[in-house]
Parts: sequence; C-alpha cells; structure tokens
Amino acid sequence: MLNQLILPVLWSILFPLGVAIYHKGTGNPAPHPGPHYLLPPIHEVIHSRRGATVTLPCVLGTPPPSYKVRWSKVEPGELRETLILITNGHHTRGYGPLGDRARMRRGHRLDASLVITSVALEDEGRYRCELINGLEDESLALTLRLEGVVFPYQPSQGRYQFNYYEAKKACAEQDGRLATYPQLYQGHVFFVPGSLTLAEASGACARRGAVVAKVGHLYAAWKFSGLDRCDGGWLADGSVRFPITTPRPRCGGLPDPGVRSFGFPSPEQPAYGTYCYAET
Repeated sequence: MLNQLILPVLWSILFPLGVAIYHKGTGNPAPHPGPHYLLPPIHEVIHSRRGATVTLPCVLGTPPPSYKVRWSKVEPGELRETLILITNGHHTRGYGPLGDRARMRRGHRLDASLVITSVALEDEGRYRCELINGLEDESLALTLRLEGVVFPYQPSQGRYQFNYYEAKKACAEQDGRLATYPQLYQGHVFFVPGSLTLAEASGACARRGAVVAKVGHLYAAWKFSGLDRCDGGWLADGSVRFPITTPRPRCGGLPDPGVRSFGFPSPEQPAYGTYCYAET
C-alpha cells in the first residue's frame, strides 16, 4: 500500500522535471505564454495624406504594474530604428526629426497611440510601438502609407531626359517624389456623361463612391491607362478637359495625343459631364 502511494507522488515530481530537462537539452525553452498587454491593431496599414494629422493606434488591454512606451520608426531593411519618443507615466520625451509634430494621444489611461501632425512625405514607412516593463517586453508594428496624385512631369528640355537621380531631384522640386510601380496603376478615372454644373458634377461622382478627378488624375489615366474620350468633363480645379490617346477628326483638333482643355468655363454652366476618381 505504501509503494502504491509513493509511485504516483514520485511520478508527479519527476515528470515535470523530465519535461524541463528535455526542453533544455533540445535548446527549446519551456512553454510560457506570459501576459499579452498590447491589443493587436485592427488595421496594420494606416492611410493618410500629406499635411494631415494621423494617429497610429497602440492600445493596452491591461497595464503591467509599471512600464514605459517607446515609439520608433523602422528604417528600410529593418537594420536601424529611429527613436521618436519614450514615455514614463505622464512624462514624455521626444526625439528625432519629427520633433513637436509627434505626441501621445492619451485618449484614456490605456491609450499609447502616436499622433503625427502635418504629415510629410518622409513620414511614410514602418513604425513600432514597444511596451517595456523590464520582464516581458512587447511590441507591434504599423505601416503609414501616404496617398496622393500620380502625374507625369515633363521638363522644358523634353521627355526622357532624366537619369534616376535627376528624376528624383525634379520630383522634389515639384513638391513630390518618384512614383512606385503600384502607384502608377492605382488610379481609376471614369467619365460620367451629362450636362452638369461643377456642383452637380461633384454630386454625380459622390453617388458613385468617387470624387471629381484632379488634373493629375486625368493625366495619369491618359498616360498610363490609355484613357481616350472626346467628351469634355469637369475637373476639381474648375477646368474642363478631355484625354485623347488616338487622335482623329473632330476629336481634339490636333494630330498628337494629349489632354485637351476647354479652359475654365463658369462653374454654373450646365454643359459638360465630369471625370471622377475612385481609389481601387
């Protein structure tokens, strides 16, 4: 009877020890779930526009007894991180080029979200929110992606005159940057026929989940998607234009392809359709 009691007790002692030794021998740490303080973000990619204010969410489900929050920007290739700010309790210290444009939102006591004002082109990229409590640090990564208008730029010297560095410099001088391959093909422009005023054009696009196209939208659709129409349409700047890919009689009046303009008619003149822009 004594032996029957001793064996289960010994097994209950030796079996956990054996598991621990096995993990140590194989180089794998024993499973330890630990607490997960940071809530996973609903969206890992945050979209914004240049000059806007954007919030990168980082929220705690439950706080550890004491902790710091560290925000940094992950440089391309993830070889280096640039510190943005670090907070300890109610005190926050900012670092790096973002300066006063970055702050903690603090919407509630578990809110560690980062707010960036006056978003600039160089702000695009990956960001990391790190919870540091001295025992089990956690982090999450978010990507800030800027949206804008893709447009072709042609210098006075003519087309195809730039090498890469000259093209990059020219874009910077136009308050822009070189487009990536996906950006060239993300703009969708379509025509809505009718006899519309500019205000009616805006409503017609809105009913289709779009906005009145900008000049750059129309140029990109003509240049990269081959948009070809003889119909004049309102654009967001109040001009009326139409894209011609294949010139033909009574359709543009010129032998070369391009975006033709009717100038800037009275916005109250109900005589044109509209070109709308919707993000794909």
